[in-house]
Amino acid sequence: MNPQLLGSGNNNQTAKRFILSNLSTPDAVVDLVAGQGWGVRGRRRQQTLFCLQGRIWVTQECDIRDYVLDEGDAFLITLPGLVMVRALTPARIGYAESLLSVPFKGRFSQTVFN
Repeated sequence: MNPQLLGSGNNNQTAKRFILSNLSTPDAVVDLVAGQGWGVRGRRRQQTLFCLQGRIWVTQECDIRDYVLDEGDAFLITLPGLVMVRALTPARIGYAESLLSVPFKGRFSQTVFN
C-alpha cells in the first residue's frame, strides 16, 4: 500500500476511517469546477488533502507518480514543494495543515472497559 494515498483504491477502509475520524475539521474547504486547479506548498508536516466530493487529480513536486482521488479519499503530503490539484469533475476538497487528532473527551476506563 502506498502510505501517501489512503482511499478506496487501496481497499484500506479501516485506515481511511481512522484518519478521517481522528481529525478536526479541515483548515480550508475549496469548491472547484471541472478543470479548475488549486495548489499548496508542501512542508513535510503531514499536511493532508481530502476529496470531499467529486474526483481530483493530485501531483506532488519531486514525486514521479500522480494520484486520482475519489470522494472520501485522502492524500498525505510527504515532500516539500508544490502540490497541485485539478478537478476532474466538479469537486470539493478539504485541506488540513497537520494530522492533529481530536481531543479525547471522556474517561478511558468507561470507553474501553465498559
